[in-house]
Amino acid sequence: MPALTPGEERCPLCGAAFDAAGQGCRPSCPMAAGCRVVCCPACGYSFPQEGAGLAGRLRRFLDRRAHREGAP
Repeated sequence: MPALTPGEERCPLCGAAFDAAGQGCRPSCPMAAGCRVVCCPACGYSFPQEGAGLAGRLRRFLDRRAHREGAP
């Protein structure tokens, strides 16, 4: 798979890569302000942005740890 550019997300359901800007799930939702859930324009699947919140921090931690363990 090609690398994603900053601001781009990959749908975990269909694998489509898209620009996450303006892809909020439901603008009429009262929790929409600051919400990190995006909706895939290809299949309609809603999911939290990977770089946001606990999932993003955990991913960065694991990536740094794997990088340190792989270094000589």
